[in-house]
Amino acid sequence: MEMDYRKIPYDELDSNIPQGRGMIKWQPFATTPELYERIEQMMDDQAKVEAPTHDDEVLMMLEEQLRRSLGQRVVLRYWNNGYEVQLECQLEYIDNRSRMIVVSKEGELLNISFDNIYEVI
Repeated sequence: MEMDYRKIPYDELDSNIPQGRGMIKWQPFATTPELYERIEQMMDDQAKVEAPTHDDEVLMMLEEQLRRSLGQRVVLRYWNNGYEVQLECQLEYIDNRSRMIVVSKEGELLNISFDNIYEVI
């Protein structure tokens, strides 16, 4: 008795053999959209950084460097709502009373708090 089905004639094979699934592709199953939203939120939270803390000496050096760069193009690295931002802009004005720095980028004026600045390049 032959055991290899390839060598058995077709008319002698059992015709009651199930076909199986064929070429069905697996697709991901999104159980709950809230789960994916939460995972995305967790990934965003990992990218956040703490607000800068400077001592008086570093603040004085930053202020001096900003005053020398007034009217020039600079690269500011600053903290904004948990994220570090690097911005190439022109330094327009320093407001001593509110401790805000006014910069322009492509014709748009932006206010940046002096306390959030990391570095001036």
